Amino acid sequence: MDYAFFSHFLQLSSPQILMILAVLFGIFFIIKKMYAKQISFSLRMLFALCVGLFLGFVLQYLADYPSVNEAREILWYAEAKHWFGFFSAVFVAFIKMLVIPLIFACIIKVIIEIDKDMKISSLLGVSLFWILFSTALAAIIGLSLAVVFDLGKNVVLDEGARQIREITTLTSILQNLIPSNIINAMSKENIIAIVIFAFLIGICAKHISKKEEYEKSFESFKNSVKTFYAIMMEMTGIVIHFMPYAVVCMMANVILSNGFEAIKTAGIFIILTYVAMFVMFGVHFVLLLSQGLNPFIYIKKAFPVLLFAFSSRSSVATLPLNISTLQDKFGVSSAVANFVASIGTTTGLNGCAGYFPAMAAVLVASLLGVEIDFSFALMIVLVAVLGSLGIAGVPGSATMAASIMLAGIGFGENFMLLSLVLAVDPIVDMARTASNVSGAMTSALCTAKNLKALDKNIYKS
Repeated sequence: MDYAFFSHFLQLSSPQILMILAVLFGIFFIIKKMYAKQISFSLRMLFALCVGLFLGFVLQYLADYPSVNEAREILWYAEAKHWFGFFSAVFVAFIKMLVIPLIFACIIKVIIEIDKDMKISSLLGVSLFWILFSTALAAIIGLSLAVVFDLGKNVVLDEGARQIREITTLTSILQNLIPSNIINAMSKENIIAIVIFAFLIGICAKHISKKEEYEKSFESFKNSVKTFYAIMMEMTGIVIHFMPYAVVCMMANVILSNGFEAIKTAGIFIILTYVAMFVMFGVHFVLLLSQGLNPFIYIKKAFPVLLFAFSSRSSVATLPLNISTLQDKFGVSSAVANFVASIGTTTGLNGCAGYFPAMAAVLVASLLGVEIDFSFALMIVLVAVLGSLGIAGVPGSATMAASIMLAGIGFGENFMLLSLVLAVDPIVDMARTASNVSGAMTSALCTAKNLKALDKNIYKS
């Protein structure tokens, strides 16, 4: 009875897990001391990333590099995964708790405070151009890398039990973006639907502000929105303070959850995904240079955001940090930062909807012996851009993007050929999410520059 209590309820039934937790809390203590000594947030995040990876590899070594099935039989190993997963999940839950009310307040605040010199149509049009343009470039890069390195050649994949996700038509996707039930949209984290609803509230509030009988009540509403927004940003700052602690657990858990056997088998796909990530960073640098912005300043200031995106594997969870960084460190106006960053969590995901589904398409085509000509390549890029609409920026969303891609090019019935790639999805997803967030930040900066809503002095500081 007592054993069951410790093993099944507390997950603390082995002496090894007590040692592991002691080490983990020791690492937490070091991070706390780094904060007390005012070591920069970027360095604390980098320390957390390296220590988390090292801890994961050490535990893999002590368990003699078990396969996924073998790992389930090692009690202390399974309990370590449980606790690392718990600490990671708690932090992400706190971050995601902020997302819906933050977006709601952000968008309404953007609309009612938008400058007379900036048209809403211009904000929407310019931001969507940069977001979708970067996604198209990402798809081309993924396609090119996969073709050049013959992805799928001499690869044997097990036909697992994974099934393709339900695919809907483009019109259905667009229709689902309209929030017929805003409460349901919030519970499902349908960010675009929430943006549309908040957008309409802001437009209507701005419209009635011109009526004399509503002038006073509008000012009260405006002040309430600004106060609520300030409260949410303050809460965001408090939660973000604990980010390095979560990163340690996230990185250790990724290593423990994916055995070296699976990583080795899917090695070429993992390598090409990370190559695509770095190439996309280069593309983002070129886009910034085209707007007269220094990319070295960008990577220095954006590093903590990208590192958290890499660790958390969630564009949505990264949103609060993304918005605050764009405003405070880059000098992007509140309107552009809040609007573009929010849109960028679900549309134009450079990794999940760009290079990943393009590489998956080439992989499946190669396994099926299908020749990739210009028309086929063009179809892949178009499906990638259109498929980026309405994909939720949460871990695992790329599975839907891959399903849409394979269905769009006529390979929907062969989704099981991706089973091995999906087995190491967390490792691949880290690179994809970093690309997603970098694409959204770059799009926001380019949009702000185009609309003259960027404070260059803050950017250069």
